[in-house]
Amino acid sequence: MKETFVVVRCILLVVVVSFAFVPSGMAQDAAKLAEREQQLASAAKGNRSAEAAGQAYAIAALYEDAGKLDKAATYLAQSLSYSKKASSVEGQYRAYHQLGRIYSTLRSYSKAADNFQSATKAAHALQNKAFETESLIQYAMAQAALDRPKRSIEPLTEALALALERSDIEAQAKCYSLLATYYKALGDEKKATEYLAHYNAIILGQKNAKEIRELTREGKKSQQLNARKMEELKAQIDQVESEKKLTESELLEQRMKLQQTEDSLRIVEEISLKRQLEIDLLNKDKELASAKIREQNALIEKEALFRSSVIVGILLVGALAIVLIVGYRRKIRVNKRLHQQNENIKSSINYAKRIQEAMLPRKDQQSKIGDSFVLFKPRDVVSGDFYWFSDVPNGHDDPAHNDIAFAAVDCTGHGVPGAFMSMIGINALNGIVNRGVTETNAILDALHKEIRTALRQEVTGNNDGMDAALCIYRREKKILEFSGAKNPLIYIQNNTLHQVKGDIHPIGGSKTKPTLSFKKQEILVDVPTTVYLFSDGYRDQFGGKENMKFMSKRFSKLLLDIHALPMTEQHAILDKTIEEWMNGRGQTDDILVMAIRLGGA
Repeated sequence: MKETFVVVRCILLVVVVSFAFVPSGMAQDAAKLAEREQQLASAAKGNRSAEAAGQAYAIAALYEDAGKLDKAATYLAQSLSYSKKASSVEGQYRAYHQLGRIYSTLRSYSKAADNFQSATKAAHALQNKAFETESLIQYAMAQAALDRPKRSIEPLTEALALALERSDIEAQAKCYSLLATYYKALGDEKKATEYLAHYNAIILGQKNAKEIRELTREGKKSQQLNARKMEELKAQIDQVESEKKLTESELLEQRMKLQQTEDSLRIVEEISLKRQLEIDLLNKDKELASAKIREQNALIEKEALFRSSVIVGILLVGALAIVLIVGYRRKIRVNKRLHQQNENIKSSINYAKRIQEAMLPRKDQQSKIGDSFVLFKPRDVVSGDFYWFSDVPNGHDDPAHNDIAFAAVDCTGHGVPGAFMSMIGINALNGIVNRGVTETNAILDALHKEIRTALRQEVTGNNDGMDAALCIYRREKKILEFSGAKNPLIYIQNNTLHQVKGDIHPIGGSKTKPTLSFKKQEILVDVPTTVYLFSDGYRDQFGGKENMKFMSKRFSKLLLDIHALPMTEQHAILDKTIEEWMNGRGQTDDILVMAIRLGGA
């Protein structure tokens, strides 16, 4: 009954799979798949495990060709199960190895690594070193894809030993290349360079061997041609020698005839002279032939020297090309890595900017304090300066009549370090006021303690801190309370500028005392009063024709000139003035200027 149920399930699966393949233009593959499914069902029913393993493996291959990798993995798992039942180690190796490849394609690198490791064990049991080498390499690559290059070293070392034993140049090159890459990732430059040199030697050797074989073939052809020419010249010389001997014999005969008859003397002399001339010509021809042979020999030596020079030149150019290519690729990788790191840093800094902006007072909070503006110009994306507003309860039933606290704070540093300090400062100020501390000097005293505690300055020796100007406006009393840590306050009444200095010590820093007592100063604002708080960024900005600081005197005069204007115009003038002062130069520090108009009857 159970076997019948299995067969029915397989038949239904065949029908479903057939419908899945046909719409994709794969009717032929669907037919093959259906046939394989029937054969698998038959083998499974007949307990023919080895056959079932093969059919499941073939079905997996069809699904893989169709791009259905999940289905392929399912049938490979079946093939593996049947191979185990059949005690087929080779079948197990095939299934494990193919599963590893599919999981690598699916980026399931942990599963890929497990299957390649099992494939390695199966290959070792088969004593098939080629299979074992490939599985070890794939296992190492899967570990590296899991960002575990350290675990890739041992299997690659084993694979390299097997490749060397089998003289498998391609596998050796792959091992050397991967070992160089992973040692580089682990920071071991020495070993990375060593393995890269082995890899380059293999690649260069393969390239140069091919070029040398081609040059050798050309050299042999040239030598054979020259040898034929030399043989032809030697034959010419032999012919000259033979003709010379023949001529000398004829001359001797003529001389004998001359002795026998005096009457033929004139003829003999003419013949002798003629033959002598011929001999001289033949001797000259012989000398010319010898000279030609020497010229050919010199040409052969010159060609041999040229070939040697060409081979050496090719080797040098090849070596230089490899060095340049490796250097260029390394430069590309480094530039790509630096670009990615730069993008990551930019992304992180922009995220920090959003966090800092979220912590700074919102527009609606600023509007509660009345007629005001804030000129906030970070030097970098994020700022070490910050401004702060807060309601201060005064016992009045209507929150609209609460006193208001506001501050301009300049933290140590700028950019990201300064931004971290600003976040610590904002949180600390909010916490202090929420605990009911409502005196300016007491707020700065508490802020000093919290900064030292937060940065553990007693233990670490960290000397970061902040300069601050803090005010609380008592609405009903028309009193402005001020406490400062190094930073002053400027207020203008009746067209007269007044500057109130803060204490000489900053907030925080390992060189300051654990506890400080800041002074509180009070200013009567019963007439219209414009109050300015600021960091030192505006005054210290370099610029102008002589590239000097803007300076406090020029800054104070500018505030006095514009204090009666609407706040929006003051903001625009301050911004335009400092931009013109910089005239394209870089900003020296974070810039923060805030103004509030208070008082009156």
